[in-house]
Amino acid sequence: MSFGFNEDLLQFIWEHQLFDSSGLQTIDGEIIAILKQGLLNKNSGPDFENAKITIGETEFYGAIEIHLDSTDWNAHGHTQDTAYNQVILHVCYSANANVKRQDGSEIPTVELKHRINKSALISYQNLMQEQAFVPCANLLPSVDAFVQATWIERMLVERMEERCDTFKHYQEKTNGNWNQTFYTAVVRAFGMPINKEAFEDIAFALPFEIIHRHSESLFQLEALFFGTAGLLQELKEIDSYVEGLQNEYAFLSAKYGLSPISSQLKFGRMRPMGLPSVKLAQLAALWHHSPNLVANVLELPELDVIRNNLKFETSDYWKTHYSLYKTSASVSKQLSATAIQLLLLNAIIPFSFYYQKSKNDGNSEKALNYLTELKSEKNSIILEWQKLGVEVNDAFSSQGVLHLYKYYCSKKMCLSCNIGRKILLKPI
Repeated sequence: MSFGFNEDLLQFIWEHQLFDSSGLQTIDGEIIAILKQGLLNKNSGPDFENAKITIGETEFYGAIEIHLDSTDWNAHGHTQDTAYNQVILHVCYSANANVKRQDGSEIPTVELKHRINKSALISYQNLMQEQAFVPCANLLPSVDAFVQATWIERMLVERMEERCDTFKHYQEKTNGNWNQTFYTAVVRAFGMPINKEAFEDIAFALPFEIIHRHSESLFQLEALFFGTAGLLQELKEIDSYVEGLQNEYAFLSAKYGLSPISSQLKFGRMRPMGLPSVKLAQLAALWHHSPNLVANVLELPELDVIRNNLKFETSDYWKTHYSLYKTSASVSKQLSATAIQLLLLNAIIPFSFYYQKSKNDGNSEKALNYLTELKSEKNSIILEWQKLGVEVNDAFSSQGVLHLYKYYCSKKMCLSCNIGRKILLKPI
């Protein structure tokens, strides 16, 4: 008989002892008692560590490995892996033989096929078959609000830690340069989802040191950004402004050994204010208006101070243009409130979190507090959470539920979610 579920569920069943342990025996008929089932290991190596069992009258301390079938031990190459020499018990849904350690000694095996609590299987199956917004949609009200809130907070921190991995990569790539790391994060965020990789390329091709050196001249900054983005090449039409940018970039690129990126910027199917040409003009204006933005942010000021650094006007040319040489009606190209919020959420606050975590003994409370001062985003995912009764009142909670949905709910990773685990442990 096949288990019909994944190994993660069998690990969950073992972790919470959701099986009949009375008269438990190994497949060789030895009486076994589980004194400590061990701690789930989410890294490489055996599934559970620090377990304690008795077989007969002998106590054993060590690790426990979980498999759907006893043949998986050899299929996964555990006999040759020294990390599995500490395994004291092999737990399987179905088993027909003991397995061996690297030194040839046998590991006792327990079969759970006829002992598993059926209610746990039914609950899990119901979640996996649910077609609602999230698998637990109908059962979510039964989960304590405190459990929901603490898990959403954990999701927020996980989301921030994910960004930290990106910033750590930037730092490693730039030999620990905080200025370049922050600058890269900001430039990438200006690229928005569709052009973020290309904008990241721009940040590395056009180092912060050069931008900072020319921050007093908005025109030079525009020439550097547009030239590095590859937008000054092979133009069918130009005006005096574009011609000036071309000449300025030719001089500066020769001086610093700069080259346009190979990535192609995407212009299709986006609102005028989201066009990469507008975003590049805004980037130039930002570093002209706030050349010390990096230092200001690293001081962890009040949020309004950071917001004021993000209020600036582009050059006059861009008030009447959305792209090079094509004139349009005069419109301010200031960052909108929504654009500022996205920049805070996608770059500045996560970077503040990373900086605090790196420099302040792991204390990142200030950065997280920024999120409580920001309003929740408005999108379909957050609206669905609110329909389920989840309180999403600020960016602190909205960032948490967005991460929860993306990495857990949409993938039906209920066994890795505290909310899902609580539901599975409730009796039917």
